[in-house]
Amino acid sequence: MGFTLTTGQLYSRATRLQVGARSGAKGFLEKIFQAGKQIANYFTWGNLRGFLIGAALAQIPTLVFSLSNLWSMFTSAAIELYYFDWNIPDDRIDQQAKARWSAYGGILGGTAGNALGFFACGIVPATSLFAFDERLASYVLREVSEEAFEELTFEIAYVIRMSLRNLARQTAGWMYKGARRWLKDPQNPIGGLLFGGRADEVREKWGASNSESWSFAQAVEERVEKIPSTFWQNFTEELIEEAIDACIEAGYVVANSIEGYYAQQKLAQTLSNERQRVVEVTPNRQNDAEKFVLAGPESEVRGQLTTVLTTHQMIEDRDVGQVIGQPLDDYIRAKPLDGLRLQFKLYSLKAPPYSRRGSQRLVEVVVTISDVSRALLDWDRLRQVCGGPNGYLWGRFLAKAKLDNGGTLKVYGGTPDEAEDRLRAFLTLSTAEIKTLSVTEEKRAAERLTNPKLAKDITRVYPGHVSIINRQRTLYLDRGSPSTNGNFLDKRARFDLWRSVQPPDFEQNVTELLRRLDSGDTASP
Repeated sequence: MGFTLTTGQLYSRATRLQVGARSGAKGFLEKIFQAGKQIANYFTWGNLRGFLIGAALAQIPTLVFSLSNLWSMFTSAAIELYYFDWNIPDDRIDQQAKARWSAYGGILGGTAGNALGFFACGIVPATSLFAFDERLASYVLREVSEEAFEELTFEIAYVIRMSLRNLARQTAGWMYKGARRWLKDPQNPIGGLLFGGRADEVREKWGASNSESWSFAQAVEERVEKIPSTFWQNFTEELIEEAIDACIEAGYVVANSIEGYYAQQKLAQTLSNERQRVVEVTPNRQNDAEKFVLAGPESEVRGQLTTVLTTHQMIEDRDVGQVIGQPLDDYIRAKPLDGLRLQFKLYSLKAPPYSRRGSQRLVEVVVTISDVSRALLDWDRLRQVCGGPNGYLWGRFLAKAKLDNGGTLKVYGGTPDEAEDRLRAFLTLSTAEIKTLSVTEEKRAAERLTNPKLAKDITRVYPGHVSIINRQRTLYLDRGSPSTNGNFLDKRARFDLWRSVQPPDFEQNVTELLRRLDSGDTASP
Protein backbone atom coordinates (compact mmCIF):
# COMPACT_ATOMS: atom_id res chain seq x y z
CA MET A 1 0.00 0.00 0.00
CA GLY A 2 1.38 3.38 -0.99
CA PHE A 3 2.06 6.24 1.42
CA THR A 4 0.12 9.47 0.73
CA LEU A 5 0.98 12.83 2.37
CA THR A 6 -1.05 16.01 1.78
CA THR A 7 0.19 19.54 2.37
CA GLY A 8 -2.41 20.05 5.09
CA GLN A 9 -0.70 17.32 7.16
CA LEU A 10 2.61 19.17 7.28
CA TYR A 11 3.43 20.57 10.74
CA SER A 12 4.42 23.95 9.35
CA ARG A 13 1.18 24.25 7.39
CA ALA A 14 -0.89 23.20 10.41
CA THR A 15 0.86 25.76 12.61
CA ARG A 16 0.38 28.46 9.99
CA LEU A 17 -3.34 27.66 9.77
CA GLN A 18 -3.71 27.87 13.55
CA VAL A 19 -1.93 31.19 13.73
CA GLY A 20 -4.00 32.48 10.85
CA ALA A 21 -7.20 31.36 12.54
CA ARG A 22 -6.31 33.11 15.76
CA SER A 23 -5.21 36.34 14.10
CA GLY A 24 -8.21 36.66 11.80
CA ALA A 25 -8.83 36.31 8.13
CA LYS A 26 -6.02 38.67 7.20
CA GLY A 27 -2.38 38.12 8.02
CA PHE A 28 -0.37 40.33 10.31
CA LEU A 29 1.67 41.94 7.54
CA GLU A 30 -1.47 42.60 5.56
CA LYS A 31 -3.00 44.41 8.54
CA ILE A 32 0.11 46.55 8.90
CA PHE A 33 -0.12 47.36 5.19
CA GLN A 34 -3.80 48.28 5.49
CA ALA A 35 -3.05 50.49 8.51
CA GLY A 36 -0.37 52.25 6.49
CA LYS A 37 -2.85 52.86 3.70
CA GLN A 38 -5.33 54.29 6.23
CA ILE A 39 -2.67 56.67 7.52
CA ALA A 40 -1.77 57.75 3.99
CA ASN A 41 -5.42 58.21 3.02
CA TYR A 42 -6.27 60.10 6.18
CA PHE A 43 -3.30 62.44 6.35
CA THR A 44 -3.56 63.86 2.90
CA TRP A 45 -2.62 67.46 2.24
CA GLY A 46 -6.31 68.38 2.22
CA ASN A 47 -6.93 66.99 5.70
CA LEU A 48 -3.73 68.50 7.10
CA ARG A 49 -4.54 71.82 5.51
CA GLY A 50 -8.06 71.69 6.98
CA PHE A 51 -6.65 70.94 10.42
CA LEU A 52 -4.24 73.87 10.30
CA ILE A 53 -6.89 76.24 8.95
CA GLY A 54 -9.31 75.11 11.65
CA ALA A 55 -6.70 75.69 14.35
CA ALA A 56 -6.04 79.17 12.98
CA LEU A 57 -9.71 80.08 12.66
CA ALA A 58 -10.31 78.95 16.23
CA GLN A 59 -8.14 81.84 17.42
CA ILE A 60 -9.68 84.56 15.24
CA PRO A 61 -12.55 85.40 17.64
CA THR A 62 -10.13 85.96 20.52
CA LEU A 63 -7.72 87.92 18.33
CA VAL A 64 -10.22 90.27 16.70
CA PHE A 65 -13.46 90.29 18.67
CA SER A 66 -11.95 90.68 22.14
CA LEU A 67 -11.99 94.16 23.62
CA SER A 68 -8.98 93.41 25.79
CA ASN A 69 -6.99 92.33 22.71
CA LEU A 70 -8.10 95.43 20.80
CA TRP A 71 -7.03 97.60 23.73
CA SER A 72 -3.71 95.73 23.82
CA MET A 73 -3.13 96.42 20.12
CA PHE A 74 -4.06 100.09 20.58
CA THR A 75 -1.72 100.59 23.53
CA SER A 76 1.08 98.75 21.73
CA ALA A 77 0.68 101.02 18.70
CA ALA A 78 0.60 104.12 20.91
CA ILE A 79 3.79 103.05 22.69
CA GLU A 80 5.46 102.32 19.34
CA LEU A 81 4.63 105.85 18.13
CA TYR A 82 5.73 107.38 21.44
CA TYR A 83 9.19 105.79 21.28
CA PHE A 84 9.52 105.79 17.46
CA ASP A 85 12.58 107.57 16.07
CA TRP A 86 11.03 110.04 13.60
CA ASN A 87 14.46 110.94 12.26
CA ILE A 88 15.44 107.35 11.41
CA PRO A 89 17.09 106.88 7.98
CA ASP A 90 15.39 104.79 5.29
CA ASP A 91 18.09 102.12 5.22
CA ARG A 92 17.76 101.56 8.97
CA ILE A 93 13.99 101.04 8.57
CA ASP A 94 14.72 98.39 5.96
CA GLN A 95 17.31 96.74 8.21
CA GLN A 96 14.88 96.58 11.12
CA ALA A 97 12.19 95.03 8.92
CA LYS A 98 14.67 92.45 7.61
CA ALA A 99 15.78 91.57 11.17
CA ARG A 100 12.17 91.13 12.31
CA TRP A 101 11.34 88.80 9.43
CA SER A 102 14.55 86.82 10.05
CA ALA A 103 13.55 86.28 13.68
CA TYR A 104 10.06 85.36 12.53
CA GLY A 105 11.55 82.47 10.57
CA GLY A 106 12.66 80.86 13.84
CA ILE A 107 9.18 81.25 15.33
CA LEU A 108 7.57 79.74 12.24
CA GLY A 109 10.07 76.88 12.22
CA GLY A 110 9.34 76.10 15.88
CA THR A 111 5.61 75.87 15.18
CA ALA A 112 6.21 73.64 12.16
CA GLY A 113 8.50 71.42 14.25
CA ASN A 114 5.88 71.15 16.96
CA ALA A 115 3.28 70.06 14.41
CA LEU A 116 5.70 67.59 12.81
CA GLY A 117 6.58 66.09 16.20
CA PHE A 118 2.93 65.52 17.12
CA PHE A 119 2.30 64.01 13.68
CA ALA A 120 5.31 61.70 13.53
CA CYS A 121 5.44 60.59 17.18
CA GLY A 122 1.78 60.84 18.13
CA ILE A 123 -0.70 60.62 15.27
CA VAL A 124 1.14 58.00 13.21
CA PRO A 125 1.74 55.53 16.10
CA ALA A 126 -1.84 56.01 17.32
CA THR A 127 -3.21 55.26 13.86
CA SER A 128 -0.96 52.20 13.57
CA LEU A 129 -2.80 50.69 16.53
CA PHE A 130 -5.79 50.07 14.25
CA ALA A 131 -3.97 46.93 13.12
CA PHE A 132 -4.26 45.50 16.66
CA ASP A 133 -7.21 47.02 18.47
CA GLU A 134 -9.58 49.53 16.87
CA ARG A 135 -11.09 50.70 20.15
CA LEU A 136 -7.67 51.29 21.69
CA ALA A 137 -6.54 53.07 18.54
CA SER A 138 -9.63 55.32 18.54
CA TYR A 139 -9.09 56.24 22.20
CA VAL A 140 -5.37 56.99 21.78
CA LEU A 141 -5.95 58.91 18.54
CA ARG A 142 -8.63 61.04 20.17
CA GLU A 143 -6.42 61.87 23.14
CA VAL A 144 -3.41 62.69 20.96
CA SER A 145 -5.51 64.76 18.57
CA GLU A 146 -7.03 66.82 21.38
CA GLU A 147 -3.61 67.51 22.88
CA ALA A 148 -2.17 68.37 19.46
CA PHE A 149 -5.06 70.69 18.61
CA GLU A 150 -4.80 72.50 21.94
CA GLU A 151 -1.04 72.88 21.64
CA LEU A 152 -1.01 73.94 18.00
CA THR A 153 -3.84 76.45 18.32
CA PHE A 154 -1.76 78.50 20.75
CA GLU A 155 1.34 78.13 18.58
CA ILE A 156 -0.53 79.17 15.45
CA ALA A 157 -2.18 82.06 17.29
CA TYR A 158 1.25 83.35 18.30
CA VAL A 159 2.53 82.95 14.72
CA ILE A 160 -0.47 84.88 13.40
CA ARG A 161 0.00 87.68 15.93
CA MET A 162 3.70 88.02 15.11
CA SER A 163 3.07 87.98 11.36
CA LEU A 164 0.36 90.65 11.65
CA ARG A 165 2.60 92.75 13.88
CA ASN A 166 5.56 92.49 11.49
CA LEU A 167 3.33 93.21 8.52
CA ALA A 168 1.86 96.26 10.24
CA ARG A 169 5.32 97.55 11.16
CA GLN A 170 6.64 97.01 7.65
CA THR A 171 3.60 98.69 6.12
CA ALA A 172 3.91 101.61 8.53
CA GLY A 173 7.63 101.93 7.72
CA TRP A 174 6.97 101.84 3.98
CA MET A 175 4.22 104.49 4.32
CA TYR A 176 6.46 106.65 6.52
CA LYS A 177 9.29 106.55 3.99
CA GLY A 178 6.90 107.48 1.20
CA ALA A 179 5.31 110.31 3.17
CA ARG A 180 8.75 111.69 4.12
CA ARG A 181 9.99 111.64 0.49
CA TRP A 182 6.79 113.37 -0.58
CA LEU A 183 7.15 116.14 2.04
CA LYS A 184 10.87 116.62 1.27
CA ASP A 185 10.19 117.07 -2.44
CA PRO A 186 11.07 120.70 -3.32
CA GLN A 187 8.20 120.78 -5.79
CA ASN A 188 5.70 119.94 -3.01
CA PRO A 189 4.17 123.20 -1.67
CA ILE A 190 2.83 121.45 1.48
CA GLY A 191 6.36 120.89 2.79
CA GLY A 192 7.09 124.60 2.50
CA LEU A 193 3.91 125.47 4.38
CA LEU A 194 4.70 123.01 7.18
CA PHE A 195 8.36 123.82 7.68
CA GLY A 196 8.36 127.51 6.80
CA GLY A 197 11.78 129.09 6.74
CA ARG A 198 13.42 125.84 7.93
CA ALA A 199 12.26 123.93 4.84
CA ASP A 200 15.70 123.63 3.26
CA GLU A 201 17.32 122.56 6.53
CA VAL A 202 14.62 119.97 7.15
CA ARG A 203 14.94 118.55 3.63
CA GLU A 204 18.67 118.17 4.15
CA LYS A 205 18.79 116.68 7.67
CA TRP A 206 15.46 114.80 7.97
CA GLY A 207 16.30 111.12 7.63
CA ALA A 208 19.99 111.64 6.94
CA SER A 209 22.41 108.93 8.04
CA ASN A 210 24.32 111.28 10.35
CA SER A 211 21.28 113.01 11.86
CA GLU A 212 20.40 112.73 15.55
CA SER A 213 17.44 110.61 16.59
CA TRP A 214 14.24 112.28 17.79
CA SER A 215 11.14 110.80 19.45
CA PHE A 216 8.27 112.03 21.58
CA ALA A 217 9.70 110.15 24.57
CA GLN A 218 13.10 111.79 24.08
CA ALA A 219 11.52 115.23 23.73
CA VAL A 220 9.47 114.80 26.91
CA GLU A 221 12.53 113.58 28.80
CA GLU A 222 14.56 116.58 27.68
CA ARG A 223 11.81 118.97 28.77
CA VAL A 224 11.65 117.31 32.20
CA GLU A 225 15.41 117.51 32.65
CA LYS A 226 15.30 121.26 31.97
CA ILE A 227 13.15 121.86 35.06
CA PRO A 228 15.44 123.70 37.53
CA SER A 229 13.95 122.25 40.73
CA THR A 230 14.88 118.64 41.50
CA PHE A 231 11.64 118.23 43.46
CA TRP A 232 9.42 119.25 40.55
CA GLN A 233 11.59 117.33 38.13
CA ASN A 234 11.02 114.08 40.05
CA PHE A 235 7.37 114.98 40.51
CA THR A 236 6.81 115.49 36.77
CA GLU A 237 8.72 112.34 35.79
CA GLU A 238 6.75 110.09 38.14
CA LEU A 239 3.50 111.84 37.19
CA ILE A 240 3.96 111.01 33.50
CA GLU A 241 5.05 107.40 34.08
CA GLU A 242 2.32 106.56 36.59
CA ALA A 243 -0.35 108.29 34.50
CA ILE A 244 0.56 106.17 31.46
CA ASP A 245 0.63 102.94 33.50
CA ALA A 246 -2.66 103.74 35.22
CA CYS A 247 -4.32 104.62 31.91
CA ILE A 248 -3.28 101.29 30.37
CA GLU A 249 -4.42 99.33 33.43
CA ALA A 250 -7.75 101.20 33.62
CA GLY A 251 -8.35 100.44 29.95
CA TYR A 252 -7.89 96.72 30.59
CA VAL A 253 -10.30 96.92 33.53
CA VAL A 254 -12.93 98.64 31.40
CA ALA A 255 -12.50 96.16 28.53
CA ASN A 256 -12.64 93.12 30.82
CA SER A 257 -15.66 94.53 32.66
CA ILE A 258 -17.56 95.03 29.40
CA GLU A 259 -16.68 91.51 28.24
CA GLY A 260 -17.67 90.05 31.62
CA TYR A 261 -20.98 91.92 31.59
CA TYR A 262 -21.95 90.65 28.15
CA ALA A 263 -20.78 87.15 29.08
CA GLN A 264 -23.09 87.22 32.11
CA GLN A 265 -25.97 88.46 29.99
CA LYS A 266 -25.36 85.70 27.47
CA LEU A 267 -25.17 83.10 30.23
CA ALA A 268 -28.41 84.38 31.76
CA GLN A 269 -30.12 84.23 28.38
CA THR A 270 -28.84 80.70 27.84
CA LEU A 271 -30.06 79.61 31.26
CA SER A 272 -33.46 81.23 30.70
CA ASN A 273 -33.87 79.26 27.48
CA GLU A 274 -32.68 76.08 29.14
CA ARG A 275 -35.12 73.46 30.35
CA GLN A 276 -36.34 74.16 33.90
CA ARG A 277 -36.12 71.35 36.43
CA VAL A 278 -37.58 70.76 39.90
CA VAL A 279 -35.80 68.00 41.84
CA GLU A 280 -36.66 66.63 45.27
CA VAL A 281 -33.59 65.19 47.00
CA THR A 282 -33.65 62.74 49.92
CA PRO A 283 -30.04 62.47 51.19
CA ASN A 284 -30.82 59.69 53.66
CA ARG A 285 -33.16 56.95 52.51
CA GLN A 286 -33.85 55.97 56.11
CA ASN A 287 -35.15 59.47 56.78
CA ASP A 288 -37.87 60.24 54.25
CA ALA A 289 -38.95 63.37 56.13
CA GLU A 290 -35.68 65.19 55.42
CA LYS A 291 -35.83 66.44 51.85
CA PHE A 292 -34.42 69.28 49.76
CA VAL A 293 -36.14 70.84 46.77
CA LEU A 294 -33.97 72.30 44.00
CA ALA A 295 -35.48 74.28 41.14
CA GLY A 296 -33.94 76.10 38.21
CA PRO A 297 -32.16 75.48 34.90
CA GLU A 298 -31.00 71.92 34.42
CA SER A 299 -27.27 72.74 34.39
CA GLU A 300 -27.57 74.78 37.60
CA VAL A 301 -29.60 72.08 39.32
CA ARG A 302 -26.98 69.47 38.42
CA GLY A 303 -24.22 71.53 40.02
CA GLN A 304 -26.23 72.39 43.14
CA LEU A 305 -27.30 68.77 43.56
CA THR A 306 -23.70 67.67 44.05
CA THR A 307 -23.10 70.56 46.49
CA VAL A 308 -26.17 69.68 48.59
CA LEU A 309 -25.26 66.00 48.86
CA THR A 310 -21.61 66.76 49.68
CA THR A 311 -22.53 69.35 52.33
CA HIS A 312 -25.06 66.99 53.89
CA GLN A 313 -22.47 64.22 54.15
CA MET A 314 -19.97 66.61 55.72
CA ILE A 315 -22.20 68.03 58.46
CA GLU A 316 -24.48 65.05 59.12
CA ASP A 317 -23.88 63.73 62.63
CA ARG A 318 -21.39 66.55 63.27
CA ASP A 319 -22.13 68.91 66.10
CA VAL A 320 -21.21 72.08 64.26
CA GLY A 321 -23.09 74.19 66.80
CA GLN A 322 -20.88 73.17 69.69
CA VAL A 323 -17.73 74.08 67.77
CA ILE A 324 -18.86 77.32 66.13
CA GLY A 325 -21.97 78.62 67.90
CA GLN A 326 -22.75 79.05 71.56
CA PRO A 327 -26.05 79.12 73.49
CA LEU A 328 -27.79 82.46 73.26
CA ASP A 329 -27.88 82.88 77.03
CA ASP A 330 -24.08 82.99 77.14
CA TYR A 331 -24.20 86.22 75.14
CA ILE A 332 -27.19 88.10 76.49
CA ARG A 333 -26.43 87.38 80.15
CA ALA A 334 -23.40 87.96 82.33
CA LYS A 335 -20.92 85.08 82.29
CA PRO A 336 -17.51 84.38 83.76
CA LEU A 337 -14.61 85.82 81.85
CA ASP A 338 -12.46 82.73 82.26
CA GLY A 339 -12.57 79.22 83.70
CA LEU A 340 -13.93 75.83 82.69
CA ARG A 341 -17.22 75.23 80.91
CA LEU A 342 -19.00 72.05 79.86
CA GLN A 343 -21.42 71.68 76.98
CA PHE A 344 -23.44 68.47 77.06
CA LYS A 345 -25.32 67.24 74.03
CA LEU A 346 -27.99 64.55 74.45
CA TYR A 347 -30.09 62.86 71.76
CA SER A 348 -33.16 60.72 71.52
CA LEU A 349 -30.96 58.02 69.97
CA LYS A 350 -28.51 55.90 71.93
CA ALA A 351 -25.70 56.05 69.35
CA PRO A 352 -24.83 57.80 66.10
CA PRO A 353 -25.71 58.51 63.39
CA TYR A 354 -27.79 61.24 64.98
CA SER A 355 -30.28 61.84 62.20
CA ARG A 356 -33.99 61.45 61.84
CA ARG A 357 -35.07 57.92 61.02
CA GLY A 358 -38.35 57.56 59.19
CA SER A 359 -41.19 59.31 61.02
CA GLN A 360 -39.32 59.23 64.34
CA ARG A 361 -38.53 62.72 65.61
CA LEU A 362 -34.92 63.46 66.58
CA VAL A 363 -34.63 65.41 69.84
CA GLU A 364 -31.40 67.28 70.58
CA VAL A 365 -30.76 68.69 74.05
CA VAL A 366 -27.93 71.10 74.95
CA VAL A 367 -26.95 71.88 78.55
CA THR A 368 -24.15 74.35 79.32
CA ILE A 369 -22.46 74.56 82.72
CA SER A 370 -19.94 77.22 83.77
CA ASP A 371 -17.45 77.48 86.64
CA VAL A 372 -16.75 73.77 86.49
CA SER A 373 -14.60 72.24 89.23
CA ARG A 374 -11.43 70.72 87.83
CA ALA A 375 -11.44 67.86 90.33
CA LEU A 376 -14.84 66.62 89.09
CA LEU A 377 -13.88 65.97 85.49
CA ASP A 378 -14.34 62.21 85.76
CA TRP A 379 -15.63 60.01 82.92
CA ASP A 380 -18.22 58.15 85.01
CA ARG A 381 -19.41 61.35 86.69
CA LEU A 382 -19.90 63.07 83.31
CA ARG A 383 -22.10 60.18 82.18
CA GLN A 384 -24.02 59.94 85.44
CA VAL A 385 -25.13 63.60 85.49
CA CYS A 386 -26.76 62.88 82.10
CA GLY A 387 -28.69 59.95 83.65
CA GLY A 388 -26.13 57.26 82.90
CA PRO A 389 -26.37 54.95 79.88
CA ASN A 390 -30.19 55.05 80.04
CA GLY A 391 -30.36 58.86 80.01
CA TYR A 392 -33.39 60.63 81.46
CA LEU A 393 -36.91 61.71 80.48
CA TRP A 394 -37.02 65.03 78.69
CA GLY A 395 -40.25 66.98 78.27
CA ARG A 396 -42.25 70.17 78.76
CA PHE A 397 -41.28 70.99 82.38
CA LEU A 398 -38.53 73.61 82.69
CA ALA A 399 -36.31 73.90 85.74
CA LYS A 400 -34.60 77.30 85.74
CA ALA A 401 -31.96 78.36 88.28
CA LYS A 402 -30.28 81.74 88.65
CA LEU A 403 -26.71 81.28 89.91
CA ASP A 404 -24.50 83.42 92.10
CA ASN A 405 -21.97 83.85 89.28
CA GLY A 406 -24.53 85.79 87.24
CA GLY A 407 -25.39 82.90 84.92
CA THR A 408 -28.52 80.85 84.41
CA LEU A 409 -28.97 77.09 84.07
CA LYS A 410 -32.01 75.60 82.33
CA VAL A 411 -32.95 71.94 82.11
CA TYR A 412 -36.15 70.43 80.66
CA GLY A 413 -37.67 67.25 82.06
CA GLY A 414 -40.65 64.98 81.55
CA THR A 415 -41.93 65.71 85.08
CA PRO A 416 -41.30 68.57 87.54
CA ASP A 417 -39.21 66.33 89.79
CA GLU A 418 -37.21 64.96 86.85
CA ALA A 419 -36.39 68.46 85.62
CA GLU A 420 -35.28 69.67 89.09
CA ASP A 421 -33.30 66.51 89.87
CA ARG A 422 -31.48 66.67 86.57
CA LEU A 423 -30.65 70.38 87.05
CA ARG A 424 -29.17 69.68 90.48
CA ALA A 425 -27.24 66.72 89.06
CA PHE A 426 -25.65 68.89 86.35
CA LEU A 427 -24.92 71.60 88.91
CA THR A 428 -22.84 69.21 91.03
CA LEU A 429 -20.04 69.71 88.49
CA SER A 430 -19.97 73.49 89.10
CA THR A 431 -18.78 75.62 91.99
CA ALA A 432 -21.70 78.03 91.44
CA GLU A 433 -24.58 78.08 93.93
CA ILE A 434 -28.31 78.42 93.30
CA LYS A 435 -29.82 81.78 94.19
CA THR A 436 -33.37 81.14 92.92
CA LEU A 437 -35.01 78.04 91.45
CA SER A 438 -38.34 77.70 89.65
CA VAL A 439 -40.06 74.90 87.73
CA THR A 440 -42.65 75.85 85.09
CA GLU A 441 -44.70 73.93 82.55
CA GLU A 442 -45.14 74.69 78.88
CA LYS A 443 -48.85 74.30 78.23
CA ARG A 444 -49.99 72.62 75.04
CA ALA A 445 -52.06 75.54 73.83
CA ALA A 446 -52.22 78.16 71.09
CA GLU A 447 -49.50 77.53 68.50
CA ARG A 448 -48.30 74.35 70.22
CA LEU A 449 -51.59 72.75 69.23
CA THR A 450 -51.23 73.62 65.55
CA ASN A 451 -47.48 73.16 65.28
CA PRO A 452 -46.37 69.79 66.71
CA LYS A 453 -42.70 70.79 66.50
CA LEU A 454 -43.20 73.33 69.29
CA ALA A 455 -44.60 70.74 71.67
CA LYS A 456 -42.16 68.93 73.93
CA ASP A 457 -43.44 65.38 74.20
CA ILE A 458 -41.95 63.19 76.90
CA THR A 459 -38.89 61.60 75.29
CA ARG A 460 -35.97 59.66 76.71
CA VAL A 461 -32.68 61.30 75.76
CA TYR A 462 -29.28 59.64 76.04
CA PRO A 463 -25.80 61.13 76.54
CA GLY A 464 -24.14 61.91 73.21
CA HIS A 465 -20.96 63.86 73.86
CA VAL A 466 -19.50 66.62 76.00
CA SER A 467 -17.19 69.49 75.08
CA ILE A 468 -14.77 70.75 77.74
CA ILE A 469 -13.81 74.40 77.17
CA ASN A 470 -10.96 75.99 79.10
CA ARG A 471 -10.94 79.78 78.70
CA GLN A 472 -7.83 81.52 79.96
CA ARG A 473 -6.61 85.07 79.95
CA THR A 474 -3.52 85.81 77.83
CA LEU A 475 -1.15 88.74 78.10
CA TYR A 476 -0.40 88.71 74.36
CA LEU A 477 -2.46 91.33 72.55
CA ASP A 478 -2.07 89.63 69.18
CA ARG A 479 -3.62 86.33 70.35
CA GLY A 480 -7.09 85.23 71.35
CA SER A 481 -10.42 87.06 71.41
CA PRO A 482 -10.14 90.69 72.55
CA SER A 483 -12.54 92.22 75.06
CA THR A 484 -12.66 95.18 77.43
CA ASN A 485 -11.15 92.97 80.14
CA GLY A 486 -8.28 91.60 78.06
CA ASN A 487 -7.64 88.85 75.55
CA PHE A 488 -8.82 85.29 76.11
CA LEU A 489 -7.92 81.96 74.53
CA ASP A 490 -10.14 78.87 74.37
CA LYS A 491 -8.74 75.34 74.57
CA ARG A 492 -11.44 72.77 73.85
CA ALA A 493 -11.85 69.06 73.39
CA ARG A 494 -14.86 66.84 72.70
CA PHE A 495 -15.45 63.38 74.17
CA ASP A 496 -18.09 60.82 73.18
CA LEU A 497 -20.35 59.85 76.10
CA TRP A 498 -22.40 57.32 74.17
CA ARG A 499 -19.56 54.79 74.36
CA SER A 500 -19.78 52.20 77.10
CA VAL A 501 -16.11 52.41 78.09
CA GLN A 502 -13.83 55.33 78.81
CA PRO A 503 -11.54 56.34 75.90
CA PRO A 504 -7.95 55.27 76.56
CA ASP A 505 -6.61 58.81 76.08
CA PHE A 506 -9.30 60.57 78.17
CA GLU A 507 -7.09 61.32 81.19
CA GLN A 508 -4.18 62.45 79.03
CA ASN A 509 -6.36 64.79 76.94
CA VAL A 510 -8.03 66.30 80.01
CA THR A 511 -4.64 66.91 81.63
CA GLU A 512 -3.41 68.65 78.50
CA LEU A 513 -6.63 70.64 78.29
CA LEU A 514 -6.29 71.91 81.86
CA ARG A 515 -2.66 72.93 81.47
CA ARG A 516 -2.02 76.65 81.75
CA LEU A 517 -1.23 78.49 78.55
CA ASP A 518 2.22 79.96 78.06
CA SER A 519 4.04 81.67 75.21
CA GLY A 520 4.58 78.37 73.38
CA ASP A 521 0.99 77.13 73.49
CA THR A 522 -1.61 77.62 70.82
CA ALA A 523 -5.35 77.46 71.18
CA SER A 524 -8.42 78.23 69.16
CA PRO A 525 -9.79 81.72 69.63
